[in-house]
Amino acid sequence: MNFIEKLKKPGPILIDGAMGTLLLARLPGYRGSFELLNIEKPDIIEEIHRLYFESGSDMVETNTFGASRIKLEEYGLADRCGEINEKAAAVARRAAKSTGGLVGGSIGPCGRLVEPMGETSCEEVYESYLVQAMGLAEGGADAAIIETMSDIQEAKLALLAARDAGLPAICSMTFSENGKTLTGTDIFTAVATLAGCGAAAAGANCSMGPEGLLGIFRENFSLLERTGIPLSVWSNAGLPEMEDGKAVYRLKPEIFAATSLEFARLGVKIIGGCCGTTPDHIRALRKAVDSEKYAPREFRTNHSFITSRFRTLDLQSHRDTVIIGERLNPTARKKFAEDLRTGSQNFLREESKKQEKEGAHILDINVGVPGTDEAATMRRSVTLLSNLVSVPLMIDSDNSGVIERALISYPGIPILNSINGKEKSIAGLVPVIRRYGCFAIALCLDDTGVHREASKRIDAGEKLLSRLEKEGIDPSRIFIDPLMLAEAAEPGSAAETLKVIEHFSKKGIKTSLGLSNISFGLPQRKYINNAYFRLAVESGVTAVIINPSTMRVIDGYSEEEKLALDFLTGRDPAAQKYIARLGQKTEPEKAATSAQEKSGGILDSIYGMVVEGNPDEIGGLVQKALATEKAEDIMERALIRGLERVGELYSSGEYFLPQMIASAGAMKKGFEVVKPILSQKSSSSLGRVLICTVKGDIHDIGKNIVSMMLENHGFEVHDLGKDVSVEQIIDSAKRIKPDIICLSSLLTTTMNEMKAVRDALDRENIGSRLLIGGAVVNEEYARGIGAYYGRDAVEGVNRAKKLISAS
Repeated sequence: MNFIEKLKKPGPILIDGAMGTLLLARLPGYRGSFELLNIEKPDIIEEIHRLYFESGSDMVETNTFGASRIKLEEYGLADRCGEINEKAAAVARRAAKSTGGLVGGSIGPCGRLVEPMGETSCEEVYESYLVQAMGLAEGGADAAIIETMSDIQEAKLALLAARDAGLPAICSMTFSENGKTLTGTDIFTAVATLAGCGAAAAGANCSMGPEGLLGIFRENFSLLERTGIPLSVWSNAGLPEMEDGKAVYRLKPEIFAATSLEFARLGVKIIGGCCGTTPDHIRALRKAVDSEKYAPREFRTNHSFITSRFRTLDLQSHRDTVIIGERLNPTARKKFAEDLRTGSQNFLREESKKQEKEGAHILDINVGVPGTDEAATMRRSVTLLSNLVSVPLMIDSDNSGVIERALISYPGIPILNSINGKEKSIAGLVPVIRRYGCFAIALCLDDTGVHREASKRIDAGEKLLSRLEKEGIDPSRIFIDPLMLAEAAEPGSAAETLKVIEHFSKKGIKTSLGLSNISFGLPQRKYINNAYFRLAVESGVTAVIINPSTMRVIDGYSEEEKLALDFLTGRDPAAQKYIARLGQKTEPEKAATSAQEKSGGILDSIYGMVVEGNPDEIGGLVQKALATEKAEDIMERALIRGLERVGELYSSGEYFLPQMIASAGAMKKGFEVVKPILSQKSSSSLGRVLICTVKGDIHDIGKNIVSMMLENHGFEVHDLGKDVSVEQIIDSAKRIKPDIICLSSLLTTTMNEMKAVRDALDRENIGSRLLIGGAVVNEEYARGIGAYYGRDAVEGVNRAKKLISAS
């Protein structure tokens, strides 16, 4: 029985427990690559797999959590990625032979921040995962198990690679106590996104003990079920406690099983154990699960969710018309066109935020300007917008290469605008839609052209829908767009368009309109747009592309809108009455104001740019401010104050990692301008810091963020990098004489290096204060080794400042 068939059977599928816990017990003190053990110690790996099968696991995970090509680079093993994964799957397959069990190929995080939060490109991450997934498939894995992901974008790339390697995939994210990932994605948005991208199952692992995850699932289960795919959970054996410098998980197998059984009762399909769990935990879970009866369930992906990194637009529960903001389009917007030519993103930043505040549910982004690299420009724009605004995007281009460059970098399920019935469009865009699981605007246009008559547009739309369905694209992912013609140029087309909307709406097909086209060539266009908007809503339109700032939902028509209605319904041919009444009026133009004028002061403007995370103008504005302000005031009252506000927003849960990185980057740009002046005036800094990741730990994302923020706050930072030995730290401390030494560790297997540093500092009589942090570190451990603790980057910087002020 294969994995997909197993999903259709009643009852949960049990996967195994922790691999690392058992490996460390068999190889105490081992410091190399666990993944290399598949080749060097295959008997030990196979023995662990057999123990889990004997304990009742239906599926075991290969020992490849860190076996992506990028991860293996840290051990000089990148060129053996395929070999290691193939061997790991083969070892697990041998262990499964006697029981007929399944093999899941474990794929963990690559350990780097993916663009735009880091410098690693989406393509590099995808290629790394593809080599791993192909190795797992060649070794006999039944499915990929993508796990412990904190970035939905990285999870999507791993999923794409697994599917391209021919493996069905379980995708599992890790969540904080606030129910969101480190990068700000809630569990419903994550599962909806992964379901749309083709995951066979999705859910959560690690994170916290089973009680914590159970709370998140209970709170969101009705929403999660609506995604239509099987759900998965494998949790830790409680939360770790430190004992003799080691992480110990104390949750007993029976309690773990009893709590995990509640997932099965909820309807979770795939259940197992994560950190700290053993064959005893799985044996207890098997016994508990087998004591229950389960009814068969059918699963079918529900294509109703358009997502961003931060938000889900649920088309089934959304009762109002979906508003798609139209202003991120260079057509008739000279400022945007000029920005696209020069590479500036100021217009993009301002207009995207404005449209979101004005009520747009989705933002259309079009960057087609002659003489520019549209693919590169679209990629930069989508990358910026995906972390700047919370609403989903609509990628607007008819070029499949442009669209694919955007889709691979987008952390959600967007809409594609647009595909049509011409063979060239179908051939270029159908594979893209199918591969990335996006929604699409389908135009009622074919090789015979655009038609005024409703009947011909309906025929073109029906043929396109049928063709797309034959190509494997579910009709629920399609918005039929009749093509809005200008009523002044094509009299009567407004009424014909409404007939097309009504036809498809009655069949349950989603519809859309580029509504502003209706008023082209006429004065005071907003009145015509608003009047037609009401007519379109009455006909059942799902979504409209419109300027949200001028849109009005009409309850009663104003005098101007009555005139517009007469024109749209044929009672005012050629809009004669409308033009006579409104043709002399001009809509007020919004005067352009500088950032300084908008905020009331140049320091406030600089502050605002830091909070917004806008690096484009801040350098010039800081330079301008130096003409009237002291460098010290710019630093304290604008730059640092802005970063402190970002810290408050991060601590309150309003900002997440992407925004914090963007703001730190903007602050750094401003700081570069004043830094030479401040250095001339004073050779002193707020304090001297030595920072690194401890020996054996190659994870440095969090450390890098702390390092950047410390420097931005005025510290002199000496970054030793990652995997730094005690000896290196001590030698550097003697030479640099830091006020504070900051250490980071993500692994329970390396955190004891922090205590070794503490002991060495004491032996060498080095009085630097020790500040530690990382995923496995807590306040209790810090106190136990005589160190200070920073829960995250914001708290770490604040603690460093307090330590300096107290000295």
